[in-house]
Amino acid sequence: MFSTFFVNTCILVTFLYITGLISQRYKIRLHTLKRKAHWIGGALFGCYGIILMYYSFPVGFNTIADLRHLAIVATAAYIGGPATLMATLFICLGRLMLFGITTQAIVGAFFMMLVGLGCALLSHLSWSRLTKMMMMNVFALGIIFCSLTINLNDINDVLDVYPLHFVISMAGGFLLYLIAESINTSNELLLRLEHTSYTDHLTNLSNRRQLEFSLEEQLPQARQRHEHLSVLVLDIDHFKEVNDTYGHAAGDAVLRQLGQILREKCRSFDVVTRSGGEEFTVLLPNCAFRQALRIANQILGGVDQYEFVLSDGLVLKVTVSIGVTTFPDTGEDMSGAALLEQADRALYEAKNAGRNRVCSYQV
Repeated sequence: MFSTFFVNTCILVTFLYITGLISQRYKIRLHTLKRKAHWIGGALFGCYGIILMYYSFPVGFNTIADLRHLAIVATAAYIGGPATLMATLFICLGRLMLFGITTQAIVGAFFMMLVGLGCALLSHLSWSRLTKMMMMNVFALGIIFCSLTINLNDINDVLDVYPLHFVISMAGGFLLYLIAESINTSNELLLRLEHTSYTDHLTNLSNRRQLEFSLEEQLPQARQRHEHLSVLVLDIDHFKEVNDTYGHAAGDAVLRQLGQILREKCRSFDVVTRSGGEEFTVLLPNCAFRQALRIANQILGGVDQYEFVLSDGLVLKVTVSIGVTTFPDTGEDMSGAALLEQADRALYEAKNAGRNRVCSYQV
């Protein structure tokens, strides 16, 4: 009996580790899961519970004992109520299909459904995760005690199994918490580090590395799908004078506010980047030249009308110069670097022509 419970705990820990690797691979944050992911997570943990039933042991006629309820507890603590109900449904159906539709199986499935409902309700409480897991575990073990009592119809038979079941369940639940927290914390840290490596710290826009990665991804797609891919490169006019006159803190404030203007004027899926210093780049997927030119002029007008407010309340007016190029209008066989170079040339043309204007690359 002890060996079976130990195997159950090892299986749950292994499954939890696998789930952690999946969430890491697909960059899943537990607190931002969408509804579809809730159902998928619930089904996954439900399958874990079904597998645990293969490693149960009989405690009476058509009555088994295992740690499948911990799969429900873990689901409730780390994913939420809807996923808990999905996991419970899978486990109950698995109980009936694996061991036949008998009175004992129906009673077991019914009480397991009560476990799922109770854990789903407890998951909404504002307690710490450890407290919720322990309370869910105690609640589930209380329901399991009732189920065993009804199925075995002999309190002595129940007491032969239940004390060890209770102790190992509580120890297993605590072990699950420690491992799940470790996995969750490491995944969160990895996601934050990855976000930092692709994000400009000042403006919270994409950085040069993310721009290059996006170009490597978007350019072959545009070529394959016969779509347009446009690039805007813009530069703040006379930005050095802002830094020299008002200080670098003022320059940083201007950069941050310009980043916000770019977010507002560009589409939600465009890649807005601070390329370095006062230069910004916008990657416009599936965007023809005329549309790119329209977006560039919207940015130009938005910056021209905007009042940049410094920390001391001083208001500045700045302008930008913008260069535009579009693939494949300016050449079909080119690299991402060549596309950026074309936009840079158009930017320099705008600066040489007097600044505060949009110029496009001409073949």
